[in-house]
Amino acid sequence: MDVVDVLVHGANEVSRAGAAAMLSSSSRLRLMSEDDLGTGRPAVVVLVVDGIAEAKSFAYLQNLRARGGRSAGPRCVLVTHQFRAEAVLPAVESGIEAVLYRAEITEAALVSAVLAVSRGAAVLPPHLQGVLLAQLSQLRSQVLEPAGLTLSGLETRECEVLRLIAEGLQTDEIAERLTYSEGTVKNVLYGVMSRLGLQSRAHAVAYAMRAGVI
Repeated sequence: MDVVDVLVHGANEVSRAGAAAMLSSSSRLRLMSEDDLGTGRPAVVVLVVDGIAEAKSFAYLQNLRARGGRSAGPRCVLVTHQFRAEAVLPAVESGIEAVLYRAEITEAALVSAVLAVSRGAAVLPPHLQGVLLAQLSQLRSQVLEPAGLTLSGLETRECEVLRLIAEGLQTDEIAERLTYSEGTVKNVLYGVMSRLGLQSRAHAVAYAMRAGVI
């Protein structure tokens, strides 16, 4: 069973020590220090803040991501006294995938959240889940769709082309169905494959299916 490297970052030494003590109870977690960042990167950061402190928290996580270059930054569990609903989307963009309230936290809950986040899961209080979905819906309808984009990172016409490829249509048939030229269909397909590092039509269709757009 893999051991997860965890970095605890907090507003003060007492907060850091408390979170570290909880995490050290699990043999599946290995604690890192800030000094270790020169030679390694944590899989998960536990960020313990006093009050809200959103700007500092987001800036800290963005700085960690910048150190990693092109690779994805560490996932984050945020432990806080309170959290503004309006900050949910910026938080997710910064790498925060779990929010725990300090008044309710337990050793088991913190360890469980870190392990869940390390596997790619999200742990958000129910009311924040609803807020996030509402904000994503608003982003899609007001910003992305008018620009011909989707939440998946695919353009609307890219989704159309990939959907027809998945149905078994050839390039000329797709062009006729969408009233595009064959050259346009090929350019759309080449563009999405090049941008996302996809190797074949089948790979592109599989990506679209995983993204839930076809």
